[in-house]
Amino acid sequence: MTQKKALPLIVREPVVLAVIALNGFLLFLDAFPSVSAHAHVWIQWVDVLFLGYFVAEVFIKVRHHGSFRKYLADPWNAFDFIIIALSTPALVSPFISLSAENAGALTVLRVLRILRLIRPMRLVPDADKIWPGIYRALRASVGILLILVFVNLILSLMATLLFGGAPEAKEFFGNPLVSMYSLLKVFTVEGWYEIPELLAERGVSSQYLLGLRIYFVSTVLICGIFGLSIANAVFVDTLVADNSDELEEKVEKLHEELREFRAEVARWTNKG
Repeated sequence: MTQKKALPLIVREPVVLAVIALNGFLLFLDAFPSVSAHAHVWIQWVDVLFLGYFVAEVFIKVRHHGSFRKYLADPWNAFDFIIIALSTPALVSPFISLSAENAGALTVLRVLRILRLIRPMRLVPDADKIWPGIYRALRASVGILLILVFVNLILSLMATLLFGGAPEAKEFFGNPLVSMYSLLKVFTVEGWYEIPELLAERGVSSQYLLGLRIYFVSTVLICGIFGLSIANAVFVDTLVADNSDELEEKVEKLHEELREFRAEVARWTNKG
């Protein structure tokens, strides 16, 4: 049996993790205005060196595996490649000045380089069990999430028609998108009572305020408590389904062994 060739030391997991940690610390420092004001240019160039290392890491690993296809055959390698590819445009960030025309592009590049810090997430303990479980849970929750989106859309349209006519409420129900954002606050049961109280201070009629409060309470009960609870229950149940299936298999195996044992005992009893 031929022994698998080891990766070069420079791209082995501990070294890569150390580089990612240093890069993350550098980006963390750069986010402080007091630090960025004095060392932003220097930090940018060091960050480019880090990114150059990650790009070189991909080429070294591709060469180690023999082909790009074999390198991508490992799902984690594919994950790393996507993250690095999305971060690569940040290589040009030191050459872009902070003018009004390209400030938006520079912001995008800065956000993209932060994606590199996602890579260590694949190294959390029991990652091989956690991530497939999360994938199954997300897939099972898609239907419920779509229902909640459609319900929010319907409720936002109704809220715009019912409450958007009041000048005091344009800020919250002026159009369906604004209404959707306002109702999302209600969905999360965070500060859902603030909008009616604020409109009461602005002097809306008592009938308007009563209707709005009834509408909000109904939305909190139906979507905020009942709907999100169902979505959470489905997510958690699917997340642990793999463990449940494994336990069921073990119990079924024990039952089978018990049946075989009883059959063996009965056979020896009949012989006796």
